[in-house]
Parts: sequence; C-alpha cells; structure tokens
Amino acid sequence: MSQEAPTHMENDFSPLAQVSSASVSRRRFLVGTGLAAGLAIAASACGSDDEEETTGGGQSTETTAAQKANNDLAVAQLAAGLEKLAVDTYTAALTAATGGKLGAVPDVVAQYVTTAKAHHEVHLSSWNAVLKGAGKPEVTTPNATLKPTVDKMFAEVKDAAGAAKLALVLEDIASQTYNKAIPTLTSKDAIKLAAQIQVVDQQHIAILRYALGSYPVGTGDLTQTTIVFQPTDKAATG
Repeated sequence: MSQEAPTHMENDFSPLAQVSSASVSRRRFLVGTGLAAGLAIAASACGSDDEEETTGGGQSTETTAAQKANNDLAVAQLAAGLEKLAVDTYTAALTAATGGKLGAVPDVVAQYVTTAKAHHEVHLSSWNAVLKGAGKPEVTTPNATLKPTVDKMFAEVKDAAGAAKLALVLEDIASQTYNKAIPTLTSKDAIKLAAQIQVVDQQHIAILRYALGSYPVGTGDLTQTTIVFQPTDKAATG
C-alpha cells in the first residue's frame, strides 16, 4: 500500500534545521510506552487446545509446540540484540552531544535522545525477561551483524542531524523487524510485546523525521518520495 505525500514540511519548524527553536515544548517529544518488564512466553507456547492435536506426517504435539516456542525465543534473542544496539547507540550519541562533539544541540533534541534511550532499555529488559523465564541466557551484547555498520556510520556523525539520521536507520530496522516477526509468533505474550514495541519504534520514527524536516509518516528512508507503510524489506535476520 503506498500513498503520495510530501517528503518535507511546507513550513520548516525542524528543531535541527532551526537551532533557535529549542524552546519547543519537550512534552511534544516525549513518548510513553506503558510496557512492563518481565513477560515470560515459554509456558504459553504449549498450552493451547489447538496444540493437543498431532500434525501430518506423524509429528508429535510436543515437537510442534517445541518448534513454536523455539521460534518465539529466537525472535526474542534477535529483538534483544537490536534493543541493546539501540541503547548503546543512543548512549554514545548522548555522550557525544554533552561532550560538545556534535556542535549546537537543542535541549529538546537531547531530551528526545534521553527518552528514546530509556524506552529501548525497557524493551531490552522485557525481552531478556522472556529469555530468562525460558531458561535461556540474557542478551548483553548488541546485534553482531549490524554493529560494525552502525559503528562505521557513527564514526561519520558530525552534528545532531547526523546523529538523528543514524537513529532513524536503527528505528526503521527495528520497526520492520518486529513487523515481519509478529505473524510468525505463537505466544500471545510475545505477540503483545512485539506489537507494543513496534508502535513505540514508529513513534520514534515520526519524531526523528519531523526533527529532520521531513514528512513524519511512513518508512524511515528520507530519500523516498512515495511513502510505503509498514514495509519489511529492511528487517534484521540475525
């Protein structure tokens, strides 16, 4: 589904384009999550009535339930790695900003970074609670596939706008990953958690796009002239 829409706001109120607009209310940039840490999905993956039947080819109910649970846990591990990468990147951006390495940074932008970082910390804690509840080790390192690319991109960041563009890339990947994973999940708790977090990532995307002077709805790719809603082509796979 696609829709033609402007890629830049008609009136440039971008906080990053106009540093003097730092007086914009911080409340407009705060996003609440309402997520509670500590959801365990392993038990619910094998408790439905539908799974009491055996599948074709003689495959046992236990095997099918285990496969579904393993898929949910694999998604939890992938998601936790992405959340850890986001936490580390936002932390580095905040450190660079407060250290004067990104030039003039409006207070409202610094407040967004602080708030978004806190959201991703909650997301990481939630997925690790899922893994711990299933007897799996918690994820303490960022996604190994994406980290080298993100590190390289961060090394090239020179200002607040550059940091926002990098954050937009991360949020877009995370959002698309959740969007792609949700239909494959079987646990109600896992589906709920992934869906809640995906919405927050979408909120982050809208804020970042607005801050960069672009139309706030759609994919995080600022170069696209046609907005594609809820794509999955940039979803992480490992």
